[in-house]
Amino acid sequence: MLARPSTTETAFQMRDHVCPNGVRLRPMNPCVIVGGGFAGMVAARRLQQIGVRATVLEKGDVDGGLGNAVISGGLLHIAWEPPDSPADVKRERLLAETSGEIDDELAGALASQSGNIIPWLQAEGVEMRAKTEEPATRWTLWPFRVGTGRRLLPDLGPSKAMQRLYERFREWRGDLRMGAAAHSLHRLSGGWQVGFQTEAGEASLEAGTVLFADGGFQANQEMLSRYVGPNAGLCLLRASTTGTGDGLRMLLENGAEAVGLGRVYGHLVSINALESDELWPFPHLDELCMVGVVVTRHGDRVPVDTSAVGLVTRMARSEDPRGFAVVFDEEIWNGEPGRGKLGLPAPNPELMRRGAHLVSSDTISGLAQRLACKPDRLARAIAAHNTVRGACPVSRPPFHAARVIPGITFTMGGAKIGPDAAVRAPGGRAIPGLFAAGSTAGGIQGGPNGGYVGGLATAATFGYIAAESIAAYVQSAAKSARSRASPGQPDGG
Repeated sequence: MLARPSTTETAFQMRDHVCPNGVRLRPMNPCVIVGGGFAGMVAARRLQQIGVRATVLEKGDVDGGLGNAVISGGLLHIAWEPPDSPADVKRERLLAETSGEIDDELAGALASQSGNIIPWLQAEGVEMRAKTEEPATRWTLWPFRVGTGRRLLPDLGPSKAMQRLYERFREWRGDLRMGAAAHSLHRLSGGWQVGFQTEAGEASLEAGTVLFADGGFQANQEMLSRYVGPNAGLCLLRASTTGTGDGLRMLLENGAEAVGLGRVYGHLVSINALESDELWPFPHLDELCMVGVVVTRHGDRVPVDTSAVGLVTRMARSEDPRGFAVVFDEEIWNGEPGRGKLGLPAPNPELMRRGAHLVSSDTISGLAQRLACKPDRLARAIAAHNTVRGACPVSRPPFHAARVIPGITFTMGGAKIGPDAAVRAPGGRAIPGLFAAGSTAGGIQGGPNGGYVGGLATAATFGYIAAESIAAYVQSAAKSARSRASPGQPDGG
C-alpha cells in the first residue's frame, strides 16, 4: 500500500499552496533527511507511515548506502541489553555503561522508546535472529555477518536490512537522491535550505524541517585532530569513509551546541589493518589488551584501568597512536581472550590466518628483540603488570606479542539534542526545524570508562523518535501557516 500525504503536510507540499485569501505560500518540502543510513532510513520510513513526505540525500551511490550499518556486526542492543527488555532495566544499564554521563532525558527516551524498534523492523521485513546465548546478540541482523574483511557483503544481514529499508521507501514513492552530498545549511523564513552536490552539479532543497543523520566525523582527519587529539588522524578508520562530519559542521554553524566531542567508539585491531582490509573490522584484540600487557613501542607499560572502548580513546589521544603492542602468554592466547566471544572472529587463529603481526619467544628478552625494544624495559612492564591485584599474570611461555592500533568506528560526541531528537542551542533552546539522530547526535554515548551503549539500536530508536517529532512539528507549522494566511477563518483541521 502506497503512502498518502496527510493533511499535516498542507503548508509544506512541493507545489504552491494558495490560501482562501489569495496568499501564495513558498513551495517547501516537509522534511529533508541528510544521510540514508540506519537512523535516516528508519526516520524516512516512519515519516511515510505517518503521512509526512521526506526527501533523503545519501552521499553514497550504492543501494543501502555506504554508512557504517552495512559493515557492522549487525547486533541490536541497548547498553548490551536486548531492545525489548524492560525500560527500567535498559535505563539502569545506560547509566552504568556511561557512569551517569548520558543525558538523563536521553536515557529515559532511549530506554522507553527502543522497545518499538524490534517489532517495527520485523514489520518492515528486516530479518533478525539470536546469534549466541548472550543477551546482546538476541536480535542480530540475519544472515549473520561472517568474519571476512571490510568488503560490502550484499547477501548478509546488515546490507540486506539497509536494502530492505530502501526498497520499502521506494515502494511508497519516496524521494531518495543517491550520490547527493549535503554541504550547506541556511536559515529561511519558515524553514531551511540544504545545499548539496551531485554528479550533475550543485543543487538545493528548501524544507520546513531537516534531520541530520549522516554519521560522525571519524573519516575527517582535521576534525579528529581538533576534537580528539592532535594525532588521532593516524588511527585506523574502522568504518565507512562517508562519516566526514558534514552534518555536525552545518549544525554548529547554525547555532547548535556540541557535546562529548573528545571521545570515540572503536576496537583495537592489528597494525597491519592499515594495509590489509582482511584485518578489519574483525578480528579485534580488545580482550587480549584487557588481560595482557599493553606497551609502547619502547616497551613501557600502558596502565589499563578502563574498558577497551576507553582504551581506544586514550590511544587515539596519544602522541603515537601507531606505536602500541600487546604482550600475552600461552594461557591467555588459548583462553577466552584469544578465542573471542559474541560469535565474532577471534584473534586466535585469525591473526595468523590473515597475515597479521604476531611474534613469539620462550623468553621475555627474546620477545623484546622481536619487538625492537629494550629487554629490561619490557621485563619491567610485565613485572609491573603481574603485581597488579586481580590481573591475569603473563608468566607461562611461550610469550607472544601483536602490534595494535586503535580503530575508530564512530565519534561519540555530536550536536546536543533533546529527548525529541530536536537540536538544541547553548542554554537548551530547541532550534526550530532541526533534528539529529545516529552519530550526528551527542549526549548519548561516552563516559570515563568508554560508555558505548550500542550503535544500530540507538540510531534506529532516535530515527524513530525524530520522525514522530518531525510529524508533530510539521502539523503545528501547517496549522500556524493556515491561521496566518486566512485571518478570521476557522481552522479546517
